[in-house]
Amino acid sequence: MSDGSDNAPPQKVDRETAFRMAVQRQQAGAGAEAVRIYQQIVLADPSFAPAWINVGVALRTLGRIDAGVACLTRGVSLKPGDAGALSNLGNALRAAGRLDEARDSHLAAIEIDPNTGSFVYNLGLVLRDLGDLDGAIERFDAAEAMGYASAELKWDRALAFLLRGDLKHGFAEYEWRWKISDAKPRDLKGPAWAGETSGDKTVLVYAEQGFGDTIQFVRYLPMLREKVGQVYFETQEPLARLFQASPIFRDVTLVIRDVDELPDYDSHVALLSLPHLLESDDQPAPAQTPYLMPPADTPKVAKRERALRAGLVWAGKPSHRNDRNRSLSLSAIAPLFETAGVDFYSLQLSDPADTAVREGYTALLTDLRPAISDFADSAALIQSLDLIITADTAPAHLAGALGCPVWTLIPFAPDWRWMTNRDDSPWYPSMRLFRQTRPRDWTDVIERICAALAKQVEEHARSP
Repeated sequence: MSDGSDNAPPQKVDRETAFRMAVQRQQAGAGAEAVRIYQQIVLADPSFAPAWINVGVALRTLGRIDAGVACLTRGVSLKPGDAGALSNLGNALRAAGRLDEARDSHLAAIEIDPNTGSFVYNLGLVLRDLGDLDGAIERFDAAEAMGYASAELKWDRALAFLLRGDLKHGFAEYEWRWKISDAKPRDLKGPAWAGETSGDKTVLVYAEQGFGDTIQFVRYLPMLREKVGQVYFETQEPLARLFQASPIFRDVTLVIRDVDELPDYDSHVALLSLPHLLESDDQPAPAQTPYLMPPADTPKVAKRERALRAGLVWAGKPSHRNDRNRSLSLSAIAPLFETAGVDFYSLQLSDPADTAVREGYTALLTDLRPAISDFADSAALIQSLDLIITADTAPAHLAGALGCPVWTLIPFAPDWRWMTNRDDSPWYPSMRLFRQTRPRDWTDVIERICAALAKQVEEHARSP
């Protein structure tokens, strides 16, 4: 017979002991467990500010941004003179896209404690998101002078330089990415290539980030080929067939990751280190577009009467660290479908494409997924369309590299490569940028695209 111990309530612990347990779990990376304990503490004692503050930080780390802001706000209201809590609240508000409030929270923290470098650094992050790049770099420099010389600071300063169009300094500091947790270099044998000219040596270049990064930066491979004897490029498999057909790889040997064995080489280098090591200036490496070309045996979209054919991509991978800001919902882009004279085609993959079918957009949006097995297929379909309208994700780079007309939707705090205060891209001459004017609000972006699309329809109707 059971003694009932399995159903006995957990032994109660005092508040301080529970708090220490939660902190230990949080520091060990068990964020969800820490949140559970913190929540039990504040339910038992709503006046205990440290638990509110810590659960807010933990929730933000877990991606539960709005709940994190609310908990941190509770904690700050109970402990308004806590500079660390104010700075953490600023971090959460920044993650929520409430940038003006985030700036004010960081300024309040610095007013209480002006000598803590991390608080100044956090303010710099918000200023960068607000587009005050000079102010951001000034804060990063100040934080570093105060002793906060972290790899993250140097990395974030690199992004500010790049956003400002200072590619030379930006790509130099971009090398600090290897010192932060989000980026790890390949564990390869042999020395790293350091920029030397050696006509008899072989260099292995490897793709290191997402598909869009690979598409954007393969333009530097011919420049490397001019300095060394032979170049191997290890690429992701979904890009291989497209690259094999593209003229930019004429003098580069492709290696398919996880398919081909690595060849013998003298040194290796990450793809996104090439701009720095090749000592490029403040202009992107010249690349005659199109520099990618799909193979001949790939699908096309048939032309129907005189309708404008527009391809759509409205969401990227949810795992992307900035997906909360860059991706749109289907309802956000729905006004586009009201534009007469346009046939819309979805280049969207996975769950968002399923949503379009489930919510009844089938008559408005032709699903091209059955024709897409890799980027070569996507490239051919893009080439056969008149216009691509896309979120900031890989198809934007693909269309730009193909030299096809592409309208890219850019969040208020943009990725570094789109810079600021311009509606064109030095990376892709065929690209037009539509920028948010308010964080997390796509309304006016879609309105501007609808207006531009209507003009495009008129021009298309007049074309021979």
